[in-house]
Amino acid sequence: MAAGTNSLRSSYQRVYQPLSGLLAAALPQVSKLYMELPIILGAVMVLLSTSGSTECQHIQPGVITHYGEIGSNITLSCDMSASGTADWRLNDSRIMETTDVKQMGNKLIIINAHSSKEGEYSCHSPETGSAYSRVSLLLGYAPGKPQLNCYSASYPLNMTCSWKLEKPTNLPTVIKTTYSYGTEQHVKTCSSTESLQDSCTIEDIKLFSKVPYTVKVTATNPLGSRSTTKEIIVEKIIKPDPPADVSLSPIPNQRKKLLLQWKPPVTWPNPQLFLLKYIIKYWQAGSDRPRMIEISNQTSYTLSGLRSRAVYFVAVAAKDFVDNGQPSEWSPTVSARLWSKE
Repeated sequence: MAAGTNSLRSSYQRVYQPLSGLLAAALPQVSKLYMELPIILGAVMVLLSTSGSTECQHIQPGVITHYGEIGSNITLSCDMSASGTADWRLNDSRIMETTDVKQMGNKLIIINAHSSKEGEYSCHSPETGSAYSRVSLLLGYAPGKPQLNCYSASYPLNMTCSWKLEKPTNLPTVIKTTYSYGTEQHVKTCSSTESLQDSCTIEDIKLFSKVPYTVKVTATNPLGSRSTTKEIIVEKIIKPDPPADVSLSPIPNQRKKLLLQWKPPVTWPNPQLFLLKYIIKYWQAGSDRPRMIEISNQTSYTLSGLRSRAVYFVAVAAKDFVDNGQPSEWSPTVSARLWSKE
């Protein structure tokens, strides 16, 4: 039994010890290859800029996605091993030359390209019909300059920045919003999204500071990139939301008075400490000349001197007590008829 065990151990040493040495020697190279793998994969993506278009070689073998601008001239090249001509197809249907599609050698030129020219292009051997290469053509626009608007409806807690692209790009577009305070080197990301209209919130804002925030929104797609930058002092962008639960009601036995009531905006965090003033706009039915009243730190008001039995309309807006920023939008309009015995 012992002799058998010794024989087995000896066989193990002869077979596996050399293999263990080989593995130990190869381990540093395997580790290095693993660390460089992201770089190798990244190198597979090849970007070639041309007039009005961008080519992107994807990891899928033999398939190229070509991005082009609507209205520009697009040139597609056939990846041929030898010089000569090729037969071009769009979605597997043969392409015939027209006034807006020309073939020059191994190149296909699409003139004044529009969205109907999108699809999968392929070039083939005229003799055998075998495909040389395939190109997926996507058409759209480079991003326009983003519209950027920042406001604080929940002062002093945060501010909100919203953005919008007026014109759709018809291509995958990423919009990134960043911000920094003063001369801070660290730029923080507020949002990164593919939505062409959205917003993000910046928390822990600095109060009563003359040093501005710098907010930048950048829209990027395969055809280009555009940015908008704004410098912002928080107190200058205060804009409360409209007052809530606005109501207007007649007062019993009062023929010329109406009672107006409301609540502070639900998004205003501390109306007892950070006071608000209110702007009241009211008008009689049939009139196009509203009257305005401004009152401070109260949530009800009696409209007086009104015309008996008439119907009145009222809307209310909120504003920072010391006039920082701008007023809110108007609340929904409410109406009521004055009290009468009948």
